[in-house]
Amino acid sequence: MLVAAIILLCLPFSVSAFTTTKQQLLHAPAKSSILYKTLSLSRSDDNGGADGDIDNFESNRMDIVRSLQKSFYMPDSPTTLIPDDDNEEAAAYATSSRPRAQLDESTGKITNLPLWRVGWIETPGRRNCLNVHEGIYTHLFESILSTQSDTNDPLYFGHLYLPGGTKSAKSGEERYRLKTWREELDDDDRFDNYSKTSTLKAPDISTPSIDRSAVVGCLMQIVDHRRMEDGRLMLLVQAVERFVVDEVLETLPYSVANVQILLDKEDVQFKGDDNNKNEQIDENFCKYLRGNAVTASFFYHDYEFNKPKLPGGKDNNSYLSKDDVQWVEISKLLPFAEYSSDDISLNAANEKSSSMQESLNSSFNKGDASSNFAELGEPPIEEQLFNGGILWDPPSIPNVIVRRSLDTSDCDALETLLWLAMDDFCRATGFNLPLEVRVLMPPEMDYLDQMPSEHALSPLYPKIRRQRRLSYLAPALIENLEEVGKGIRHIWLDTPSTHARLRGALERYDYLNNKMLGQFD
Repeated sequence: MLVAAIILLCLPFSVSAFTTTKQQLLHAPAKSSILYKTLSLSRSDDNGGADGDIDNFESNRMDIVRSLQKSFYMPDSPTTLIPDDDNEEAAAYATSSRPRAQLDESTGKITNLPLWRVGWIETPGRRNCLNVHEGIYTHLFESILSTQSDTNDPLYFGHLYLPGGTKSAKSGEERYRLKTWREELDDDDRFDNYSKTSTLKAPDISTPSIDRSAVVGCLMQIVDHRRMEDGRLMLLVQAVERFVVDEVLETLPYSVANVQILLDKEDVQFKGDDNNKNEQIDENFCKYLRGNAVTASFFYHDYEFNKPKLPGGKDNNSYLSKDDVQWVEISKLLPFAEYSSDDISLNAANEKSSSMQESLNSSFNKGDASSNFAELGEPPIEEQLFNGGILWDPPSIPNVIVRRSLDTSDCDALETLLWLAMDDFCRATGFNLPLEVRVLMPPEMDYLDQMPSEHALSPLYPKIRRQRRLSYLAPALIENLEEVGKGIRHIWLDTPSTHARLRGALERYDYLNNKMLGQFD
């Protein structure tokens, strides 16, 4: 038992996870016997190994770790967990199950979403390969993977920016505490953690930075995973939507929250048609329309994000060594997600989107949205977030010679201008746009120097969805250029509309093109 306790303490679990593991083992006789047999073999091997074979010891230890993981993370069922009337903690655990993060279609919220709070930012349309090694987060992701259903429903987690990551979370400082958007708005000190920096190359351009926990994050989907021999997890993930923290459910051993999916203004029009655009509305009216719009948005995910497999390993149940990881092949899957070649899901998505807009106009025509402002409740969440400074437009670039970005309010025109600016940038620098960006080129712009993608988007795919994807990917291409792009990925995530994001990206490409033409010193 002493050996078992020492090994358990070496596992990448939190204290609470260790307690739960102990209770599960006590009430899972079949798996406990396997564990104790493994422990006995380990003890006999240690006694007989006078040469102190470290490799054998590590191998035996990891066998025990994997046995414990399979026992702890397997789905709960009456056959694996036997309640003990004399042990309330064990009985409570035996009758519980791990809640699965899922979409509430009536409100557009993701409930029971585990949060991965780290020191960098993701934006929709990106893909990443995560190397998970911290105990708290291997526990988080193993818990998520254990909820995988036979129908292969999406596995979600939330990516939330926290400067300094786990170290900041453990500091106890108020600015790093996980908060809801309402708590953030009520915090009078939150703007004390905002600052601006500039560079010698571009002293007039200020780059905003935030040294506090964010409340706006990115909804991530796990596409594939591999387990490593040393206990780490390798996860292929992609960013599908953005959200704001609405309700904090847990903070230990890791954070779990209910979050509200945030769509761009163009994706959910609360004002109805032109005849109703001046109507005053409140959150009670908006939340149901938002739920329909978010549900429609999720219908597009099957087409917007293909699901490649990680190279290496026979399946998800095998364990990879460091030498087995095919880094070059993995790099080909990054950093942007690719579209699926199957557009069968677009019909249902377009029908859902169309019915949502019809429902909106019908509600206004029937007078369901109150026209008496005095009787209205609180404003829509999006309006509150923008007025409170949680959502904000990208800051303007001073002294840009061609201010085309400020001369139009139409997304179609901004898309065209942005493609022209990107084409000028590529011609001047010799840069070739990646396939995941070229596929977003409007069909009528095949005259550009950048060759269109061989895999054109489906004609069923709405252009506003294409424009939204471009508004995230275009600034990502220049985010390592110190003058205009570095360190402002959070700004693109916090921008409330596709229009504002396209305009901000266009202004930065104009600045770079003007500079290369010698119009700036």
